[in-house]
Amino acid sequence: MSDTITQTRLSMRLDTYLSDYKGKHIENDNIWKKEWDTAWEIAALARANSELTPVIVDDVRVVLNKF
Repeated sequence: MSDTITQTRLSMRLDTYLSDYKGKHIENDNIWKKEWDTAWEIAALARANSELTPVIVDDVRVVLNKF
């Protein structure tokens, strides 16, 4: 999954999810905040290493939809 086009598309999806997350104005005491932080950290690390996968990006989406 390291081809440039795939990584770019997955990265764009992550950017959309982050924007949606910021738009929700999540409080620090929200029960899903820790799960979001974990999923986002994994995704950010994978993005930095050009190792994003659809599964990682989908995990971020799933947590976002819990808010």
